[in-house]
Amino acid sequence: MFNGYRCRRRGIAWLLMTLVLVVGCGESAPSKEGPLQISDARIRAPAPGQDKTAAYFDVHNPGAADITLVGAETTVARAVEIHQIIRDGDMVRMRRQPEVVISAGETVRFSPGGLHLMIFGVSSAVDGAEIALNLSDGRSVDARFREMPLGAQQ
Repeated sequence: MFNGYRCRRRGIAWLLMTLVLVVGCGESAPSKEGPLQISDARIRAPAPGQDKTAAYFDVHNPGAADITLVGAETTVARAVEIHQIIRDGDMVRMRRQPEVVISAGETVRFSPGGLHLMIFGVSSAVDGAEIALNLSDGRSVDARFREMPLGAQQ
């Protein structure tokens, strides 16, 4: 009877430890569904002799609340800024944007001639570059960007 009791205790202890690990990991594991969905992420190859380029992507907010993109960063460059092309008659200007709101259920397109990421001080190859999109609540969303050859339209 004593051996049976000991085996049952070990079995229960093992079961409890497994349950604690599974529940604990389940709570801290990152969600497969992030706060934003990034698609068609692409980055222009820098022109010869240049250390700046631009990146484009589509960002979808599947949630019920607006999400604000406030910046970006990458290890392949010194700085990343959000920019917008603004047309005023015959004048075309590029302006830095402090933030972009992605409304609940909406998709925002970062594309040539509109919103885009300007990447300064490119220090390594850009194909496959990871860029972290920083959100106003302190979270970030990582996206891998494929390289667009020089002269490619999209």
